[in-house]
Amino acid sequence: MIHIKKMMCVCTVIFAVISRISPVYGAFEYIGLGWPAATANIKTVGQHPHQFVVNPALMEENQATRIVLSYQKPFQSLDLQAGSLTLQNSFKQTPYIHHLEYFGDEHYSELKLINGSVWSVANGYRVGVTLNYHHLSVAGIKSQNALSLSLSSHAEISGQLKVGSVMEHAIRWGRALSLPQKFHVGGEYVVGPVTLLIGLEKESVLPLETCLGLQVSSRSLWQIGLGYRALSGMMSAGWRIHTRKITLNYVFVLHPHLPVSHGFGLEMVLP
Repeated sequence: MIHIKKMMCVCTVIFAVISRISPVYGAFEYIGLGWPAATANIKTVGQHPHQFVVNPALMEENQATRIVLSYQKPFQSLDLQAGSLTLQNSFKQTPYIHHLEYFGDEHYSELKLINGSVWSVANGYRVGVTLNYHHLSVAGIKSQNALSLSLSSHAEISGQLKVGSVMEHAIRWGRALSLPQKFHVGGEYVVGPVTLLIGLEKESVLPLETCLGLQVSSRSLWQIGLGYRALSGMMSAGWRIHTRKITLNYVFVLHPHLPVSHGFGLEMVLP
């Protein structure tokens, strides 16, 4: 019965937010940054700070402080650069996530600042919220800024099955820069060392996109990730080597019509 209640809670969030999706246009957002890109950038489920940035409901109480640095060379042979700094911490048993991200070149750039937190609603069910600031700069055009509020949820149906949902930019401020509303829903199923992931994304005027991910992990040292996004045809893969205090990862993203992207990440657990 409690499993049915959790599913009903998640479905309530899904139907409430999907009704708010409207045809709006916004800035281009690069999706190849960070370890989740290895598994098709599915951010509604998982246990990585870059997933917490979109869905802070994934965080649990008293998680260790972590700093994550990421660098990506989007689309080799172009002059674009991408990078981020992420801090995960807890204050009075409440987890928080803070994220600064850059994408662009000398002519075009995006800067994002995201802060989020989580609240436990029931056993195994959590909701999260993020406050997002976006800055868009284009050569020869006045820079534009916008604020938005995103809502998320996460439910542990069983020890093997988990589901999550996110409504990005559910509430927006700033008419000059229109941020695209995007709805995510996804699930993960764990079978021994293998984690299967599936995500559905609906952004404004774009068709529904199906995202598939596969992650294979050892008990203590390494992870391998594979991903595929059906609408764009993007494929990705990566490896992650982790110790108790330091983790390194490499990810590449292959777009059918653009050059390949390469990225590296460093994670540190404090103290």
